[in-house]
Amino acid sequence: MHASVGREATQGTCLSRTEKLSYGAGELASNLAWNMATGFLLIYYTDVALLPVAALGTLMLVTRILDAIFDPLAGILVDRSQSKRGKARPFLLFASVPFALLFIATFSVPDVSPGAKLVYAYVTFTVLGLLYSMLYVPYSSMLPMLTRRQGEKIELGGFRAMGSSLASILAYGLTMPVVAAFGPDRQLGFTVAATIMGIGTAAIYLVTYRNCREHHAMRDTVKRSVGERIGKLIRNPVWRIAFANSLLIFVRIGVMVSSLAFFCKDVLGRPALVAVILTAMSVSIFLGGAFARRFIVRIGLVPGNIVALAVQSMLYLCLIPAEFSPALFAIIFIVSQFTGGIGAASNFRLGADAVEWHENSFGHRDEGLMASGISFGTKVGIAIGTSVTAYALGFAGYNPSAATPDANTALRWLTYAAPIVLNSLMILCWLRLKHIQSGTSEMVTETQGA
Repeated sequence: MHASVGREATQGTCLSRTEKLSYGAGELASNLAWNMATGFLLIYYTDVALLPVAALGTLMLVTRILDAIFDPLAGILVDRSQSKRGKARPFLLFASVPFALLFIATFSVPDVSPGAKLVYAYVTFTVLGLLYSMLYVPYSSMLPMLTRRQGEKIELGGFRAMGSSLASILAYGLTMPVVAAFGPDRQLGFTVAATIMGIGTAAIYLVTYRNCREHHAMRDTVKRSVGERIGKLIRNPVWRIAFANSLLIFVRIGVMVSSLAFFCKDVLGRPALVAVILTAMSVSIFLGGAFARRFIVRIGLVPGNIVALAVQSMLYLCLIPAEFSPALFAIIFIVSQFTGGIGAASNFRLGADAVEWHENSFGHRDEGLMASGISFGTKVGIAIGTSVTAYALGFAGYNPSAATPDANTALRWLTYAAPIVLNSLMILCWLRLKHIQSGTSEMVTETQGA
């Protein structure tokens, strides 16, 4: 960034605790329903709606490819918004309830022919993705509108990471107990669970809308084509790294979460363990997000994340010999996720830094478009991760009623090897950021104003 950005980064309105917590709550809203979908939609489709697992891999990919259209459009709408309520805030008000209704519908596949079920799944999940774009892109774009203080940006990133983790705790911890409460009627159980998560999502988004204000929002008065906007976006090196990081983080999450239910059921022989692991894992990520600011200030953004990723990869290696002790496996897996909170907080901060770089290089901020690109990375990442799991299980001959050696082997590769490969790629991203830092005086991504 230019030197002026460094001065801007330490100036401006100090956010109240209520505003910080309310903004973090937006990430809770963003992930409450979405984590239920990430963790349980695949197994709902296969074991309850009885859709073919191989077809679901294609469904996940197709619906997320459509996000390539939805997300940039949502971002451009935010950037062009002239509402008295703000640029981004109004979307939280108007899209939250429709999203909740579509989410309930997604987990309510009717008992019709297999072909009609598949069509229903395509339509509901596609529209759900559209509505999610109209919520998450505006919400994400709000961070650089709230503050330009570097310390507050990493703090808000920490609150977002904590909100995301709390959403995971609730989604992963409540979904299957709610389903189980309805006994053999698992369809009703999933519908009720989706209703709880959907209503919670809408209500919390409205809290964020009420309590957060866009202190640094700038209206875009210059008409620029979509092609020009996207071209400049791609030329932003900080944004490219934030996008790549988001993509890789959520590929890892998609693989990890979508395969874990199958792994606990078929490899460990403890299907009930998945709720325990996912809930405790979310607590671990929550604590990591709370710890992130202090750790990053002390260690530095780049070295801190490289250390966190390396430690997590070593813990994944330790899972292999721990497989024969489900309790030890669960403990190591849960501890390994502590670093996830650090990585999430850091990437939220990096996305805000990309906005500052953009303004100083091109003269405009384009918060919405940049947030949409990163949001697209997260959703495509989840889709790729979930699709990889679906394709791998389909190729290995997964049988819902009985574990098979080939399917278990596929699950082991997904659980042990995939996260380590993805973490290695993320380390390369952070090393690239270090190279950018050392190669230009325009970057300020360390701890000014902390």
